[in-house]
Amino acid sequence: MHPIEADLIQVVKSGRNWHLEDLGGITKLAPAARLLGRSPMMPELLQPLVLGWSDANAADRDAHKGVLHDLLEEATTDFILLETVDILEHHRPLPDDGDELCFTLFLAKAATGDHSLSGLARSAALDGAFRWAGNNRRWQLRLLDFFLGLAPGDDAEFLRRAAKIVGVAFSHWRDKELVEVLRKLAQLEAVRPEAAFELGMAALAEAMDRTDSNTATVAFREARDWFDESAETSEHRPEASLYLDGLDLLLSFHSGAASASLGTLSTRVQHHVFELHAWSGGSGPPWLGARQAEAACWSALASAVAGMANSLDEPSWWEPAAVIEGGLLSVYSAGRSILRRDQHGGVEAMVRPRVHASLATQAGQAHQVRTWLQQNATHEWATDARDLIAKIDVFIKESGCQENPFEAASERPSLAAIIARSNIPEEQRTALFGVVANAMSLQLANLTGAEVDVIERCNKEARGHTDYSANMNGARLFDTVLLWLVRFIFNRLELTRGDDPTGAYLFERDDGSLPHENELQEDFFRWVATYAAGSDLEPTNIASGRADIRLKSGPERLVVEVKREEVDCSFDALFKSYSAQTTDYQNVSIRLGVLLVLDLATPNREGTPHLTSLFEMRHVRRSGESQSRLILIVKVPGRRKRPSDLTKFAKAKRP
Repeated sequence: MHPIEADLIQVVKSGRNWHLEDLGGITKLAPAARLLGRSPMMPELLQPLVLGWSDANAADRDAHKGVLHDLLEEATTDFILLETVDILEHHRPLPDDGDELCFTLFLAKAATGDHSLSGLARSAALDGAFRWAGNNRRWQLRLLDFFLGLAPGDDAEFLRRAAKIVGVAFSHWRDKELVEVLRKLAQLEAVRPEAAFELGMAALAEAMDRTDSNTATVAFREARDWFDESAETSEHRPEASLYLDGLDLLLSFHSGAASASLGTLSTRVQHHVFELHAWSGGSGPPWLGARQAEAACWSALASAVAGMANSLDEPSWWEPAAVIEGGLLSVYSAGRSILRRDQHGGVEAMVRPRVHASLATQAGQAHQVRTWLQQNATHEWATDARDLIAKIDVFIKESGCQENPFEAASERPSLAAIIARSNIPEEQRTALFGVVANAMSLQLANLTGAEVDVIERCNKEARGHTDYSANMNGARLFDTVLLWLVRFIFNRLELTRGDDPTGAYLFERDDGSLPHENELQEDFFRWVATYAAGSDLEPTNIASGRADIRLKSGPERLVVEVKREEVDCSFDALFKSYSAQTTDYQNVSIRLGVLLVLDLATPNREGTPHLTSLFEMRHVRRSGESQSRLILIVKVPGRRKRPSDLTKFAKAKRP
């Protein structure tokens, strides 16, 4: 042990305020600085060194700077570097370009590739470089260059912590190159949870800047998918789960979900924020505290949105002032009031349509807001209340005050609006409206609960995909094929062989032969072509091959791939066997498709499966693609027996 180190231990133990002179002064300390830099006691020197530096004469100032250089250059232990960064940051700005010295040495240590420093030690140094670069664009660019050069083969512990810092850097600097760095890191299994979370935060930051609901929905869904990826690839990640459930709540509110389901999501968010606080223990760098504050704001947003959803369910409010001031207007301007942003953005774009729709269709609510504004013209929320009332008036004028708040909240055009935008001559639109309305009314009236359940389940999954939520033609194609597939399966499960000979291929044949898949292909094409104009049978030049059935809407297309299966018709087996071909038809258009399979694997000895068990949505993730491809797998039961034949078969099996 160096004599100065022994003296340092004694002076620290004394508990009194001390100065460098107690160790012999800067002149005696300078020759021993490199040796002391490796000591666990090194951080104890920093405060007296910096304080003495500021008061030193010109001749000694260079010596102080040289001692700091030697101490930092020799420090290699993670906990020493962590403490060093905290102490020196507390005393910024440092004299005589001391900050330049610190940044340069911290960055050099982070870049060390000879294994002389552990991943944790390099991470501590990188944290220091990031803190110093906060308000210095020149240093930011040097750090950005370092981030862009991160190698996949580097130490996994270092890369995990680097991913966190890269994500925080993006939230401050908004350099798009940082997102590409995170995408590269997300391909590494050991780093994926951290990188995926930071990609979620990056997408969330972009979503918050959106001003219309369509683009905001796409961005929020992208963020939600990254948080889901982070949560699924790590054992315990309350922060990712918090944002995942928080965004599910926001997206569900926008799409018109029931208030009860929103309350459940809100409760889960509150649980996650409690876990996060307990997990972090309040420790970490200053920028981590900002992240925790942001998470707390999202927890407050979830609670406020769920509470407002309950209020919107009421025709009017018992205590309108409490609801309007404490919930409605706060959520209406949630970006500023809850998330502490300086402008409106994506959150408002998501919550306002449902608020507009509710107040426009609930006269009691609208009246209470108008009355409140008259009585509170100078209130801090008055400007937002005026904007809300103006939007309600426009909404009522444009929509004719639709009676269904969900339709309005989801911004779905009415049948009349769809016909009005068509190319049909105006004089014929009235008659067409009546005919189509009656036809659709009949369809809806005759849908069974099972059919509705299937449609709801599959549509909910599709709404989470960009090519549905942000592509009108994509949504139109998928919804069309979904509805008529459900109706097709219903029809084919009901009709007998005698009533409709075209469905005979679905029944067991006397000679034991099996039908070809083209019988199902032609059967479904005849069915869907009746309802979906522009359907093609076996068009060529699709993904360098020939597709079975193609539906078109504008420039987009959706392909239905038809197969038969004789061995294993479980959804897992079908997905494994046919998903690659089905999704290959999605290379240049919407990444939505259908796999329609004739199930010949097992004779239906127990009867025909229930309709709800014949539909399943599956995602296909291809390497190098950030957005998954989505397929709807539908099974058509074959080798069926008539109900009376099932009875005969059962009796024949009795002993």
